[in-house]
Amino acid sequence: MTILPQIKINDWRFDHVCQIIPITDENKIPIEFFPQERYENKKNLPLNKYGKGPFCKFTIDRKFSGKSGVYIILVNDEIQYVGECDDFHKRFFMGYGNISPRNCFERGQPTNCRINSEILRCSKSQEKIQLYFLETKDRYNIEHELIINLKPLWNKTVGKPSRI
Repeated sequence: MTILPQIKINDWRFDHVCQIIPITDENKIPIEFFPQERYENKKNLPLNKYGKGPFCKFTIDRKFSGKSGVYIILVNDEIQYVGECDDFHKRFFMGYGNISPRNCFERGQPTNCRINSEILRCSKSQEKIQLYFLETKDRYNIEHELIINLKPLWNKTVGKPSRI
């Protein structure tokens, strides 16, 4: 498998950011986390559909802080997920890559839990997970168009067409 510095989809060029590699133990096995155990659930909220875990931890370079745009997650060279963000680093550092205990419960962020679980599953299967990014202000339109055209397996919605 060759890591391409860029991939072109329609008229957009996405730059390679990194291979997503969760934190591993000494045997190179991804460490599993259960952040929901640290949540003081005073309201007795149930876990969301994807909140049970296990989850993994990973991050991307801080140089992407404050950059908005569209990102693509590829697994073994197949597009699995398309998303948009206001701050690319924050989306992965504080969203997908480090699951907040609160996000495991109803009214949390089940997408963060779901994508993290998929990344953990693929990593445990030794699949190669690549992350690409397109910095753009037209992120809602591009995300929506790509999801409609590509139908990535991990996407459950067509983006945010109400913001287009």
